[in-house]
Amino acid sequence: MKIGNVKVQAQPQTLIIMGVAGSGKSTVGKLLAAELNYLFLEGDDFHSDEAKAMMASGTPLRSDLRQEWVDRLAVTLMQHAATDKPCVLSYSGLIASQRQQLREAGSQTRFIYLQGSAELLAARLAERSGHYMPASLLQSQLDSMQNSSSEVDVQPFSIDQEPAALLQQILHWLKPPGT
Repeated sequence: MKIGNVKVQAQPQTLIIMGVAGSGKSTVGKLLAAELNYLFLEGDDFHSDEAKAMMASGTPLRSDLRQEWVDRLAVTLMQHAATDKPCVLSYSGLIASQRQQLREAGSQTRFIYLQGSAELLAARLAERSGHYMPASLLQSQLDSMQNSSSEVDVQPFSIDQEPAALLQQILHWLKPPGT
């Protein structure tokens, strides 16, 4: 937004925490939402029962099921944008065209990309219980993650640190310049 000759950076209303399984999307997303007083949307809750069963059996999602999931997420983001309700969404963000779909659905959307080594991610998944996504699908997700380096609203963050420290880095990145 521009006021006179001064460029003003608006606070993002849609924050998407992306990364493969085990990157800490839900943990960091909940912390960020609480800190900003935004609604937290758990992307996994929008998967169909068929998709959850498929992943639980160790089978990667088919493209059609992934697209249906992204469509549901996009509708939800549009509803929040239309009513000026800021939110944080956890979402894998594997496919560039689907990131673009969510970018357009949200309001002043920015992506927080949680990255870590395959070893760290696998160790985290081995410790996780009660989730339908098995550790055996990690490599499939790593292989499917499309490069985001040319997307100016995607900021990578290393997960090789405590969630509280990571949260502080994200909050610093979100601050408008000069504040």
